[in-house]
Amino acid sequence: MPGQIAITVRLFASLREAAGVEIIGMCLPRGTPAGAVWGHLPANVAPPMPPQGLRYAVNRQWTVPSATLCDGDEVALILPVSGG
Repeated sequence: MPGQIAITVRLFASLREAAGVEIIGMCLPRGTPAGAVWGHLPANVAPPMPPQGLRYAVNRQWTVPSATLCDGDEVALILPVSGG
């Protein structure tokens, strides 16, 4: 589609369990930042607001939420880890 990019989103931990899959394909508008991916996840996968401490990796490199995505990118959503 014109003006759209196709990305894959890699899910881990409780996100993967909720989705029932490890990878979700998405089409998003050009210029979408990595931090906006959370808002495009299905409602059954993620709550409306991302958890504090959520980290992003694009193409296996840590990145900031404001990083602009490109067609074909893989975005990994890394939830904060708790425990001791």
